[in-house]
Amino acid sequence: MSNSILVDGKKIAARLQNDLKNNLLELNFSEPIKLAVILVGDDPASQIYANKKKIIAKDLGIICDVYELSKDSTAKEVIDKINFLQQDKNLYGLIVQLPLPDNLWSQTRLITDHIRPELDVDCLSHFSLGKILMNELYFVPPIIGAVREILNEYKIELEGKHVCLVGRGELIGRPLAAYFLNLPVTLSVCGKSTKKLSDITKQADILISGVGKPNLINADMVKSGAVVIDLATTYNQGKVQGDIDFNSVKTKASLLTPVPGGIGPITVIKLMENIVFAVRNKKST
Repeated sequence: MSNSILVDGKKIAARLQNDLKNNLLELNFSEPIKLAVILVGDDPASQIYANKKKIIAKDLGIICDVYELSKDSTAKEVIDKINFLQQDKNLYGLIVQLPLPDNLWSQTRLITDHIRPELDVDCLSHFSLGKILMNELYFVPPIIGAVREILNEYKIELEGKHVCLVGRGELIGRPLAAYFLNLPVTLSVCGKSTKKLSDITKQADILISGVGKPNLINADMVKSGAVVIDLATTYNQGKVQGDIDFNSVKTKASLLTPVPGGIGPITVIKLMENIVFAVRNKKST
C-alpha cells in the first residue's frame, strides 16, 4: 500500500478555532469568560498542553489562568484549590491537568469529582463518565470530540466496523470505550494484561492507541487499510512521540494521525467548544 493519508490536525484546529471565534462574536457576551487550569507537578507534556490552552484561550478572548501546585501537594490541597476557584461567578471551566504525579494518581477521581458538572469541561468526574455511558452528554469530552471530528472530516463509516482501543486510562481509554459502546461497532479494549496484543490489533478496522509507550504499535500489528489514530504524547530522548511507529505504519494504514500535529491541536479546540457551549447556555437562561 502507498503511504497513508496523514491527518493535518493543525489545519483542522485552525478552521475550528476560527469558527469558534465567530461564534463568540455572535454571542456578544459582555462578562469575562474564565478558564482555570490546575497543574500539579512538572510533567513536560502537561506543561505544554496547559500552555497551549492558555495561548488559544487568549486568541478567543477567554481568560485562562494556570495554577501551578507542587508535585508534593496533597489531595486535600488540590481539592481546596478547586473549591476556592469555583467560587468565581465568571468561571466557565475548570481543569485538573492529567496525569497527576505518582503520589496522587490513585486519588485522581476523588480529586476530579470535586469539579462541579457545569464546570467539568474536560469531563473527568464520575458524573461525566456516567453521562457518556448513558449517551446523555452535556459536554463532549475533548478526546471524544477530537476523534469524532477526524472520523467525520475523512468520512470514516463506523457501522459494522471493528474498533480496537489500546489503553484503559482515565483520560483516554475509558471515555472512548464508553463512547463507542453507544455506536454500531464491534469494540475491543486492550490493556497491560492483554495477551498477544497483535492478534487483536490486526483485526481492527479502526485502531486507536493512547498508552504512552513510544513505538508500541508497528506495521506488523496493523491491518492493511486500517484507520490508525494515535492519542499518546510521550517525551522520549527530547522528542515528542506517540504510540505508533510512524514510519512503518504509514505504509500500511489508510489514514494516520501523526504525533505531534495530529490529535493534540484538535483536542484543545474541543475543550474551548465546551466553554463556549457553557457561555451560550448561561446567556439563554
